Amino acid sequence: MGALLASALVGLGLVVASAAVSYRLGARALFGLVPLAAGMAVAQSFMDSGGGEYIMVVLAPVVIGGTAGYSFRAGRPLVFFLMVSVLSLTVAFSANYYFLKVYRNFDLVADSQKRVGDMIRAADLPDSEKAEILAKVDGSLEVIGDIIPFSYFMHSLIISGLCYMILRPFFSHRGQAGAVDESGLAYFRLKDYFIFALIAGWLVVLLVDEASYGPAYIVGLNCALCFSALYLVQALGIARFYLEKKGAPPFILPLAVFVVLLLGVEALLFVSIVLLSIGALDFWADFRKLDARGKQ
Repeated sequence: MGALLASALVGLGLVVASAAVSYRLGARALFGLVPLAAGMAVAQSFMDSGGGEYIMVVLAPVVIGGTAGYSFRAGRPLVFFLMVSVLSLTVAFSANYYFLKVYRNFDLVADSQKRVGDMIRAADLPDSEKAEILAKVDGSLEVIGDIIPFSYFMHSLIISGLCYMILRPFFSHRGQAGAVDESGLAYFRLKDYFIFALIAGWLVVLLVDEASYGPAYIVGLNCALCFSALYLVQALGIARFYLEKKGAPPFILPLAVFVVLLLGVEALLFVSIVLLSIGALDFWADFRKLDARGKQ
């Protein structure tokens, strides 16, 4: 527990330091970030199979902090920060996973499965209960193997969102008194053309045979899930917009999300589908009338 807390504090320190440097230097910080990323990629080739994961863990807070600092300095909205940080980390982590799997013959999912299995077998539980838990773990990890990019996407999305909430009070521009701050979640809106990526991804999932065209199906599935998550965030932004308009306390939306999580998987799945539908429909309905606001 202590090691986990120490790792989290070190990661948060890297995020804050990277944000401060990027906020001060702006785009010039890229001259340091790009060589750092390249150096880590080269160092990975000389490390053992599991070493690449540690490199990515160090790189992630640097990317998140650097992107946040630049976003705050340039007055970029939340959607810009998330798209740059989350997508770049998803590509980096996925590339690292497939590099280790193909060129090092080291599967991180299989390694995790082995470690979890060893922990369960060593636990003080009846043999029948151990067998049941092992079967569930094996089944879930087999599914995760097909959605590795989406798994990294969600991990990056959650961590980036938390870091953004922590950094924003210290780095964001205050603006003029009485002016509306349109950089936060309430004004999160994807570009219109992203709806076609969402539709194309789900069409592949529905129409392509996984057994015959496995790689195409996996690409379509991960694309569909990633953009579904982004449109779910957009739906949360719509809810936040109307809550702010009604003068509701800021903690209402996080509390509602927490309650849904407590209700279980079924409730979470149902609410997610509803929110995804609202987020996707915003492309046509423009519930917050942001297009009209921009034209004015």
